[in-house]
Amino acid sequence: MSVKNLIISKIQSSNKPITKSQKLVADFMIKNVEKSTYMTANQIGTEAGVSETTVIRFALSLGYKSFSDLQEDFRERIITDQTVKRFQQANKEMGEKDTIASSFHLDSENLNKTYEQINRESFGKAVDLICQANKTCVIGFRSSSTDANYLGFSLHAMLGNVSTITSTGMEFEDCLRNSDEETVIIAISFSRYTAFVVEAIQYLKKEKNCKVITITDGIHSPLIAFSDEVFIVEVRSFTPINSHVASIALCNSFISSIGQKQTHRIENNLNSLEDYLRKINIFY
Repeated sequence: MSVKNLIISKIQSSNKPITKSQKLVADFMIKNVEKSTYMTANQIGTEAGVSETTVIRFALSLGYKSFSDLQEDFRERIITDQTVKRFQQANKEMGEKDTIASSFHLDSENLNKTYEQINRESFGKAVDLICQANKTCVIGFRSSSTDANYLGFSLHAMLGNVSTITSTGMEFEDCLRNSDEETVIIAISFSRYTAFVVEAIQYLKKEKNCKVITITDGIHSPLIAFSDEVFIVEVRSFTPINSHVASIALCNSFISSIGQKQTHRIENNLNSLEDYLRKINIFY
């Protein structure tokens, strides 16, 4: 069921009739479904011409425990609906076309568009933050764990002070507990924006005063509000899963630029790493 139909259905099945003010909230959300899932209750109230309290009461009248629960439910439904529709549309567009050529062409477009929208000044600031950090944590869950692992592994081999966090557990808790203003967080998250990551970044920014560098896929990403530097990458794909080609390319750019700025430090770390690897005979 679409979000629009869900709102109408919940209003019709509600034991209590909604007020005129709540109807204004419902009308706004039906007309701005995706936008409203990333707005605060206060922002929606301002747009709809009602109070923040009215927006919250509207969520409660639909049977949700809180406004946040309403947004989470709507967001999940939107993404699920979009994922299925995107897959169906992709199959329709592909038809009998050469899938290899089409996929490579789309990823080439993703790379070019991402390249064009990178702010060079912001990129330079991000590189400096990583080079100067006492500690860096690269965070990416679910599909973003691939990007996080690649970037985190590479930077740790070069700098020696980088941890990679791709799930909850001891490393995740250690990052939350022991990070401070000298810690840099690199957050990688794409729609659906894993709740653990969003909440962690909010906490690390507001409570620990960490510097946050975010790699994400659009201006509606909830991570942007807690980030010092933001990089938006194109993730279009002919599959139900986002393409991570542009994200990996951006990670490569960070690795390369940091390598040029920290030559002596990286050479020492790599020599030390190679000595260790030889001693334990890890490679065939």
